[in-house]
Amino acid sequence: MEQYVFGVRFGGYRCWPTALVLLGGVAVLAGVLAALAPAWTAARQDVSAGLSGRGTPPASRVRWLAVGLALVAGGAGLAAFGAAHISPAVILTGLILGELGLVCCTPTLIGVLAGLGRLLPLAPRIALRDASRNRAAAAPAICAVMAAVASSVALGGYLASNGARDARAYRPALPTGHLLVYPNRSAGQPTLAQVTDAARDQLGVDAVATVYAPDCAGTGYCEIAPVLPPSQVCPWQPGDRLSASHRQQARADPRCRTREADYPDGYVQPGVDDGTALPLLTGADPASTAAAAAVLRAGGVVVTDPRYLHDGLVTVRVDKMDAKPDRPATARDLPGYALPRAAGYSRLLLSTAAARQLGLDWSVSGWVVGTNTPPDEKRQARFAGALRSFGTFSLNVEHGGSPRDVSPLLLLLAAAAGLITVGAAGIATALAAAEGRAELTTLAAVGAAPAVRRLLAICQAGVIAGLGSVLGIVAGLGTAAIVLISVNRQYASAWPVPDPYPIRVPWPALGVLVLVPMVAMLGAGLFTRARLPIERRLD
Repeated sequence: MEQYVFGVRFGGYRCWPTALVLLGGVAVLAGVLAALAPAWTAARQDVSAGLSGRGTPPASRVRWLAVGLALVAGGAGLAAFGAAHISPAVILTGLILGELGLVCCTPTLIGVLAGLGRLLPLAPRIALRDASRNRAAAAPAICAVMAAVASSVALGGYLASNGARDARAYRPALPTGHLLVYPNRSAGQPTLAQVTDAARDQLGVDAVATVYAPDCAGTGYCEIAPVLPPSQVCPWQPGDRLSASHRQQARADPRCRTREADYPDGYVQPGVDDGTALPLLTGADPASTAAAAAVLRAGGVVVTDPRYLHDGLVTVRVDKMDAKPDRPATARDLPGYALPRAAGYSRLLLSTAAARQLGLDWSVSGWVVGTNTPPDEKRQARFAGALRSFGTFSLNVEHGGSPRDVSPLLLLLAAAAGLITVGAAGIATALAAAEGRAELTTLAAVGAAPAVRRLLAICQAGVIAGLGSVLGIVAGLGTAAIVLISVNRQYASAWPVPDPYPIRVPWPALGVLVLVPMVAMLGAGLFTRARLPIERRLD
């Protein structure tokens, strides 16, 4: 599972004794209650009616329905309150109370469905009536299915929403499909033509350009960045502790519209270019590329963030890290151009003339290759192998911000819930078949077809698995929606603005859980004997 599904090794398993003791106590309590429920129901039946086999369905008490509805409403509200105040314990308590409320409502729901069963054919009508008469056995099985399915759907909804949120917050480094080639250990510098030949042979493209990085020769590391004009500077910084009123002002200030995903804000990737690498680095259209190349040929600079452009100029500052404290940073106003709708990182591209004015040198840092679709690992390995005579290289491929594929984990959760569903349906169907043997004998006596017994088992499994799955899906989707909406409401006053969680339905998990009742019904049909029992009474 680790190697072929997730591609990573899991962490080591650890035991938490306190939690195991608590879980064991809950399991024992659940088993005792499950044993007491049918015993209590049997003790309340009429003795003569029970001995003669004339059991009647127990009456649904209104107070249990009222308690169940109150627990559902109270649990939902408590879970929402806990999510708004980031309290996992409160959220868990609310979810438990909500599911207990659904458990209390389940016997009443079975009785309502049994009353509607008179409109159905013989086999489903008998299955619903048997479930209503034996609610002490049917209700726990339905609730077990509901709990397993609800947990799987709720967690699946969160994973799907979190994956979509991560994709929305993703900041690409390049246009989708392009890749950067960086030398690791160089045995010799390949020329642009040699890199282009390797890309043409192994990747099927010849759109390659050299990427140059500026540096301060002889003075060590230096920081090269554009400077925001005063009219664009936000009064607050993302790391500041702000009061509620200041956060509200920051959210309303157009200068401070910074997403949390963009933190730390302000870093701009510098480079030196004459317009050759610009379209491959930014994905700019031909018209924008031509205008930007003209500015670079004239000795200007190009930025991909329009906030840095003011009055046709871009202020570029050079801070030498090893400079003396009394030596100010170098800053110049240079002719500039802002690329519209540029992909990739926020970039500052200097012309060679602008780099000289700032006292900078430049050197080859790598190559950018433009492909239509991201190459797979085999093609990347062949491309790197074609350049192996020049040393080792790192390839950074831009795959785009597509949502993270959580389908394997969703299917795993759904499979676990499906096993519980099939098991609960099988046990409940076997109990119903044992208790309904007398009715099967009556059906045989009046000439019913043998297949009626198998059809009855299919319907009994469908009642348990189907009703439990429907309740679990509704409860799971409601749980996920409550948690996500509550968290998003909390984000409504935060700054920098966090990306909200979108509401996503875990369709792979739902698809499996919809098929599980059919699997349970099919299993009941296959493993049930079609021959009706015939019993003779000897007087």
